[in-house]
Amino acid sequence: MPTQCIIIFKLGRYRQRGGALMILLVIIVAGLAAALISSLSITALENARKKTNFDVMAQAKDALIGRAVNDSSIPGSLPCPDTNNDGSAELLSGNNCPSYIGRLPWITLGLPDLRDASGERLWYALSPAFRDDNSASPLNSNTKGTLVVYNADGVSLQTQPGYNAVAVIFSPGSPIGSQTRGTVAQQTNAANYLDIANSWNNSVASGPFIAGAKSATFNDQLLIITTKSLMPPVEQRVASEVKRVLNNYYNTNGYYPWADSVAQSADYNSNYGLNRGWLPDVATASGSYSTPNWPVGNPAPWFLNNQWYTLIYYSVAENYTSHAGDCTSCVNNTLSVDGVNGVRALFFMPGTPIGTLVRSVITLSDYLEDSENNDDANDLYVTPTSKALDRDRLYHLP
Repeated sequence: MPTQCIIIFKLGRYRQRGGALMILLVIIVAGLAAALISSLSITALENARKKTNFDVMAQAKDALIGRAVNDSSIPGSLPCPDTNNDGSAELLSGNNCPSYIGRLPWITLGLPDLRDASGERLWYALSPAFRDDNSASPLNSNTKGTLVVYNADGVSLQTQPGYNAVAVIFSPGSPIGSQTRGTVAQQTNAANYLDIANSWNNSVASGPFIAGAKSATFNDQLLIITTKSLMPPVEQRVASEVKRVLNNYYNTNGYYPWADSVAQSADYNSNYGLNRGWLPDVATASGSYSTPNWPVGNPAPWFLNNQWYTLIYYSVAENYTSHAGDCTSCVNNTLSVDGVNGVRALFFMPGTPIGTLVRSVITLSDYLEDSENNDDANDLYVTPTSKALDRDRLYHLP
């Protein structure tokens, strides 16, 4: 065979091999791209699932907080879980909820029939201290949640001790393992919806609960309500009641009641001639110009039953008391806030106790953590600068 033909034949063979390699490379790249696209699709679907679950749980959280704020008998309280899957909170059994874990009572909360990304209704666990029953009294800013939630590493989701959950909302996801949800009995059994991870079982009412990573054996998603997130809006409701009561007292009598002494073991009765201290639960005080008690219906029964007055620091200007000349501890004729005079009366809502603090009724700094000299006896007050949800809030009657 001529040399020229041999060379052409070999070049043809090399070209065929190169073409085959190119085809193989294209196949490999296409496979990798398909795998990447598949992986991205799975990730996108998982992210979409999480967002759907979070959105419906956030809606449930808002409804629960709104329910707590607007409760007519015990502001701050929450309904019992739904244990028969009819959408309504269970009635109390004696002084307790029949169960402290169950379905979210969406009808009671005025919500649509919320479903997670798997089409399942939400579940809900409640701290007994926040049940809607007078036996839980006093329920106020000093009341802390008792439910603990950990992440997969065993770290509490609450950023500080003392901020345990008032309630936990669960998106249960689709059935896994041996979970079965066909019969009515199975549909009301929390173990068929809520999972176990790291030996923590989300179906046990008292917890601790676990917010683990999604796996073949765990697909719960959780959202918590802490005392730190619940009590500030409840305190706003309480502050509105205090303003109403003080205004009604002034409109009835032409002055405001005297304060109760912080230094006492706090009977919370007005002390004649004292213009700063605790808000009194009994406004009657004897002196040259005796003062009457609160008008009928003031404050509301829930305010007294839950001892809100034990938390509220109160000050009244000398010119707006029953007899200014008998005000033995006043410095100014009016109160000053942020350097501006002319305030008739004011009070502080204290927020929740920070960390592990247990408040003493005779230690004012336990309540005015952001005191900024607000606990000085000089009738000069400053609006607290801290924006943290659990800190002091100043309200005044100009």
